Amino acid sequence: MSLLEQRYRFVLRMLPASYRAEREEEMVDAFLDAAGDVRDEDNLRPGLPEVASVAGLAVRTRIGGLGAPPRARATGDAVRLFALLGLGYHAALAWDSLAARLAAFGLVGSEPDYVYSGAGQWVWALLSVAQGLVWAAAFAMLALARVRPAKVLAVTGLAATVLMYAVLGMMTPETLDWSLLAFLFATALPVVALLTAYHADAPPVRPSVPLTAAPLGAAVLYQALALTVGPRVADSPVETLGWLAPWLDPHGVTIAALLVAGMVCLTRRANPSLLLALASAAVPMIVLRAPFDYLGAQGDGVQAMALTMLAQAAVLAVLAVALTVAAIRALPRVEGVPGVGQGRSA
Repeated sequence: MSLLEQRYRFVLRMLPASYRAEREEEMVDAFLDAAGDVRDEDNLRPGLPEVASVAGLAVRTRIGGLGAPPRARATGDAVRLFALLGLGYHAALAWDSLAARLAAFGLVGSEPDYVYSGAGQWVWALLSVAQGLVWAAAFAMLALARVRPAKVLAVTGLAATVLMYAVLGMMTPETLDWSLLAFLFATALPVVALLTAYHADAPPVRPSVPLTAAPLGAAVLYQALALTVGPRVADSPVETLGWLAPWLDPHGVTIAALLVAGMVCLTRRANPSLLLALASAAVPMIVLRAPFDYLGAQGDGVQAMALTMLAQAAVLAVLAVALTVAAIRALPRVEGVPGVGQGRSA
């Protein structure tokens, strides 16, 4: 075996073992034929386009679509559903914060919630509103089966988020804290899922016009909850507000919804793709709720809030493990053999 062949086989290890068992020899022969007569002394390596093509094939085979084995197809459906849920969450946050952003223009409220004044305040508010509208448009495009515009908009929204925090000076080693890292991770994860799972072999998306309004509806419901509960919370003692606060912000409401949805799916033995999607959705929320920024903080209210956040992360972790185990048990046990070990559909 030549050195170049060894390197091609090493690159092909990105592919699933079942796929390599069927096509590895054919692919290696094709790569070597294209390379021509080479000697080990030439020290040739697989080209970047070849490595990229194998990496793309690895994504399509592991995150399966049309014609994929049952396990790969279930994994692909789960990642695609997670991308939809993640973009929907970003869009809901965008609609929810729109009122706060408009406060910088003096259109709602009396005092803006930004540290800038004058022209800086207006620039920051404009960028914030534009960023939120990009996330809302990305989800709407995906719901309408416009996958390519959704990808472009999602990448634009992620880049705008990073750029805004960089402009604020929060991306330096001195200012970067756990909360910002967790937020950037939770923001990027659905975008990565969108880019990887909606590939050429992915099943066609069914357009749904009503689905485009779901994030706005969720934001309206949350605002209604805030208007109902907010005045009562404002009059509560600090000790009470400490443990209650992590349940009343958008992350806390989302965690409560995930817990309810997860328990319902576990009791009803839902489709494995849905179970895996909910388990995946729990991961960014676990990271967001890790209370590292509050370690060592003083005050009963702050300590109660940190303990509540830790409890939320722990319960979500247990739920994610339970959902993953249930999904694995429901998946086919033999790759490529339909009906073996498959769970019931939701």
